[in-house]
Amino acid sequence: MTHIRISQAGACPRRLQLEAWGVDGLPPWEGSERAFAEGNLHESSILEWAAQNLPGGPYALSDQQREVVFKDEDCIIAVGHIDAIATNDAGKKVLLEAKCLSNRGFQELREKGVQEAHPQYWTQVQLYLAATGLEKAYLVARNKETPRNRMWDMYYESILIENERYFWNEACRLKELIGMIEHRIDIDPPYNPQDNWQCKPPWCPYTYHCHPDYRRAKAEVTDRSDLVTTVEMLQELNEEIKALEAFRDEIKAKLLEEVNGGPVQAGRWLVQVLERRSERFDTKAARKELPADVLAKLLKVSTYRVLNVKEAV
Repeated sequence: MTHIRISQAGACPRRLQLEAWGVDGLPPWEGSERAFAEGNLHESSILEWAAQNLPGGPYALSDQQREVVFKDEDCIIAVGHIDAIATNDAGKKVLLEAKCLSNRGFQELREKGVQEAHPQYWTQVQLYLAATGLEKAYLVARNKETPRNRMWDMYYESILIENERYFWNEACRLKELIGMIEHRIDIDPPYNPQDNWQCKPPWCPYTYHCHPDYRRAKAEVTDRSDLVTTVEMLQELNEEIKALEAFRDEIKAKLLEEVNGGPVQAGRWLVQVLERRSERFDTKAARKELPADVLAKLLKVSTYRVLNVKEAV
C-alpha cells in the first residue's frame, strides 16, 4: 500500500500524485534544494533554542528524528520523522517542530498564525501529535534572512491536538488520495498559479502539467535565464537593506526619545538633537498658481533610468 509522508500530507494532492507516479516535471530548483539543506543545518540549533526559551522550560530533548506512523486501526496511512520531544523538570512532554523560513514566510507566520499562513505545517504537526499520543506541540521558526548585525529572529506558536473527528476526516482524505494514486485516477488541480505562488514555477515542478497554457503569451519577453542568480542576489540585498533601514529607524527613534534634545555623552560619542530647516518647491501648487510659460522657465525636467524587478506572472 502507498504511504504518504506526514510532512507532505497537507501539500497539494495533485503534486503528491504526480510525484508518486514518477512523472517528470521541471528540473529540480536549486532554491528548494538549498532551503531543504538550510533547514537541516539550522534544525539542531533551533531545537536547542526552544529547549531553553519555550514556556515551561527548560526542557530536555529526546526522540529526535524518531519514525512515527499515522494509522487508522491497523492500516498505516502516513509515515514521518518528528524533530524532537521536549520534557521539562515536571515531566511534561511536548512535541517540537523546527522550521527555517524565508523572511516572507516568517512574517506571514507571525502575522497570521501557522494554520492560516502555512496550513501544510499545521496538518503535519497534528498528524505527529496523533502518532505520538501527545496533546501539545510547539512550532518553532527562525527567520533565516535576519540581518547579519543581530541574532536570529525567532517565533514560536503552541498547537493543541484536534478532536477525533478531525483525524477521522484526515484519515478518510488521505486514504482516498492513496486510492486515487494506486488506481491511476487523475486528481483535478486544486490550485491555480494565478492565485497561488506555490503553484507557480519554480516552486512547483508540475505547473505545466496542470496548467499547460500558463504564461504562453509572452513572446515580447527575452528569456535570460543566465541572469537568475544576479537578479535573486539583488533582491536578497534589497530585502537585507530594507530590514537594516527599519532597524536603523527603530534605533534612531529610541535615541531621539532618550536624548530629548541633549546633548548627552555616550562613551566616546556626543549625541544631541539638532534642528534643520529645508525649503522645497511645491510643483503641485505652482501648476495651479503660475502661468504655463512662467512654470516652464522655472522647472527643470530630467530623465533617468530605474531598474524595476518584480515577480513574473
